[in-house]
Amino acid sequence: MRMALVITRRELREIVRDYNLLLPIIFMPALMGLLAGITALGSAAGTSSAVGTALSAMAIQQIPETSLQYFGNLPTGNQNATIETLLKALGIPLFWIIPVSLTSAVAADSFVGEKERDTLEPLLATPITNRELFTGKLLSSVIPAVLGTWLGVLLLTALVGLSNSPFYPRFLLSDRDWIFSSLVIVPLMALLSASIAALISTRVSSYRAAYQLNGLVVLPVILVMIPQTIVLFLLTPRALGIIATLVATADLLIVLWALRIFDRERLLGAR
Repeated sequence: MRMALVITRRELREIVRDYNLLLPIIFMPALMGLLAGITALGSAAGTSSAVGTALSAMAIQQIPETSLQYFGNLPTGNQNATIETLLKALGIPLFWIIPVSLTSAVAADSFVGEKERDTLEPLLATPITNRELFTGKLLSSVIPAVLGTWLGVLLLTALVGLSNSPFYPRFLLSDRDWIFSSLVIVPLMALLSASIAALISTRVSSYRAAYQLNGLVVLPVILVMIPQTIVLFLLTPRALGIIATLVATADLLIVLWALRIFDRERLLGAR
């Protein structure tokens, strides 16, 4: 896989040099972390805060008693624990939007962008296999998105530590759900978005078409997945493990499909 790493290093250098790509990788996660951190700062007053009261009412008063029995992961007997679980269920999936958004531009450009810049033919002429080429392109999309998302999570962690909120762990990343989401699900989400975008990039004739098609395919899936994840999280403590398994399976199937239909002659065909 040496050639794949060569491709990855080359792509990462180009990202670092291009402020149009680099700035969103920094500012979007930072903004998400800041907005999520405001919740922690606003809830620092304790159970009497507006955030605590509103979430407690939503969790206990607005959910029918006949339905509460099914939410096995929602501790309704303790208001602070209820609010903490709700904030976690709402907050964790929001950080999955970041890698999906950040991978789109880079991955959509991965192949069709090379063709538009007339650099694809020299690249395909190198002694590199389809698997190495595809892997290198995927890594160059996934790595910045994952690092950017971790930046947002670290900012949230810092704000949570400053807030001393009773509804968050003192150190956010000591919570197994947050750390599992950050280290496992975030990379899987980034790979899902990147693999779909790269697959589309091999089948279209322009970067604009690849970018738009990727948004039409990926974003609706994520927007449907997030509310389903929130409900599943309230149902079972194994929710994140289930989501990770499903996304990993989807990643594997899409990557294998992309490699199977990868056609160098088609890539070099007419624009």
